[in-house]
Amino acid sequence: MQVHLALFNEKYESGCLAIFNEIIEEGLAFPQDEPFDTDALRKKFPPHEPVWCAIGPDDQVLGFVHIHPNNEGRCSHVANCGYCVTREARGQGIGRLLVAKSIEVAREAGYRGIQFNAVVATNHAAVALYQSFGFEIIGTVPGGFRQGTVEEPHYVDIYILYLAI
Repeated sequence: MQVHLALFNEKYESGCLAIFNEIIEEGLAFPQDEPFDTDALRKKFPPHEPVWCAIGPDDQVLGFVHIHPNNEGRCSHVANCGYCVTREARGQGIGRLLVAKSIEVAREAGYRGIQFNAVVATNHAAVALYQSFGFEIIGTVPGGFRQGTVEEPHYVDIYILYLAI
């Protein structure tokens, strides 16, 4: 499949929103309980924080990465990234393409590292992908992620990962 990367713009907004909500509804990787609307997505993607989209045939958004400071002020030299890939495009190298791009962009922006605060331990494909780039698990939060519903929860560990760049 032919895929290229493009900076997020209004043209890709509905595709990114659909992918983000697909992942929220799966309930296996992101902390949000409720789907996002367009306004919430726009707040999540402020113009000064780059979002790169993986674009497939017919300008279809297959995934994206949002790159931003992990924290503010004295901790703003460490980046954080959020990756989303549509269910249909998983396992086709889209995540690898996005992780590589995020490391490149973070380096160019002057970040000294990338930290992931909450990688769900049962998301084995994501953990393996990040580790293949040199990310290390530097901590575990036991039962830090609720899968299932509020009424019938199932708690799994989350990892904190870090890569010095």
